[in-house]
Amino acid sequence: MKLSEAKLKCAANYFEFVEIRRNPAAIEEFIAWLYARDGKSFMLCSDNDSVLSARDIALLVSTLKGAGFREAKIYF
Repeated sequence: MKLSEAKLKCAANYFEFVEIRRNPAAIEEFIAWLYARDGKSFMLCSDNDSVLSARDIALLVSTLKGAGFREAKIYF
């Protein structure tokens, strides 16, 4: 899901929870999974449809905060 769309849906309380996990394609990076209340799940992507990933969890947390998310489960 694109970041701009995630911001709108977060404001509408569409998501049940968010997880930050290791990127299976690059284990040294982290990605965010968004879980909707209707059971669907999404990877957080940039507006050009590339998966947002970061080696530093703080950068990903900052991006999620900027989108309006206030909680996330983190898996190392």
